[in-house]
Amino acid sequence: MSNRRIRWTFVTLGIALFIGAALELSLGPVTIPVPQLIPDAWSYFQGVHDTNNVVIGAIRLPRLSVAALVGAGLATTGTALQAVFRNPMADPSIIGVSSGASLGAVLTIQLGLSQLNEWSTPAAAFLSGLIVVFVIYRIATVQGKTSIYALLLSGVAFTALCSSIVTLILSLAPLETMQQMLFWLMGGLNGSTWHEVLMLLVFVTVAVGIYLTQAHALDVLSLGEEQAQGVGVPLQQTKQIVLVTSAFVVGACVSSTGVIGFVGLVVPHLLRIWIGPSNRRLIVASAIGGAVLMLFADLIARMILLPAELNVGIITSLLGAPFFLFLLRRQESSVYRG
Repeated sequence: MSNRRIRWTFVTLGIALFIGAALELSLGPVTIPVPQLIPDAWSYFQGVHDTNNVVIGAIRLPRLSVAALVGAGLATTGTALQAVFRNPMADPSIIGVSSGASLGAVLTIQLGLSQLNEWSTPAAAFLSGLIVVFVIYRIATVQGKTSIYALLLSGVAFTALCSSIVTLILSLAPLETMQQMLFWLMGGLNGSTWHEVLMLLVFVTVAVGIYLTQAHALDVLSLGEEQAQGVGVPLQQTKQIVLVTSAFVVGACVSSTGVIGFVGLVVPHLLRIWIGPSNRRLIVASAIGGAVLMLFADLIARMILLPAELNVGIITSLLGAPFFLFLLRRQESSVYRG
């Protein structure tokens, strides 16, 4: 892969990120000219709270930040998991954290615990997601060794189980409660706060740093476990580090925004095709690419039915589902050719 192509990819992603951020801050029911964005944001943080300043500083800037951080977290996690599973169709949902978090959130809403405070549902989602991941990990680990095949099957089984329970709860819930559950399950950025931004900034930054430290091991692991063992890569340790990190960062993302699909599948796979398989490059590119995808998906969600808006999870699914079918078709073609 030529260095020029790689450089231009990063330049393009950077420009797209800048444009997406500017449009996110500028467009909406209240349109704010781009040259006014920085002065209005600065005025808000200086304590001047007129209409435009509040729209920028209290609503759009936290929402933009959460969108970018969630996109970066999901996309980099998808990159790492695709390397561990050696499967281009692996994504963060494969380890069960999304379905576990969904179950925790729905149970919290159904039991009325979401009324206790604003953090009740996110906290329950985060903890239940982690519990499901660690149960799956224990099932897949025998005599100190974790089978990727067993991990995959356990993830699929627990995802189906959690989804069934969520469906049962939805069918029994009153209409108002069911609407609240569905809004959360579809993934949205409404009501994003600076507290969520700080929480996600810590989780995502630490996760990206950890993934980068494991990049070489992931490169070798992508070639197969036998080759990795042959060159001294600590397989079990690498799997543990990646899976635990994935569980925490995806749990944080899902607890903040609800379930947002396909970001961790589409972004790393497209970038792997474009800039090659080096995980160090891919992790950085996926962080930027995931943020770009989320910003533009949220922009579409906000603007397509203005003044109403869609959940961003609907847009990412509409974009990601055809791509998933393309991947399936591509894999089938390669199998038949082989």
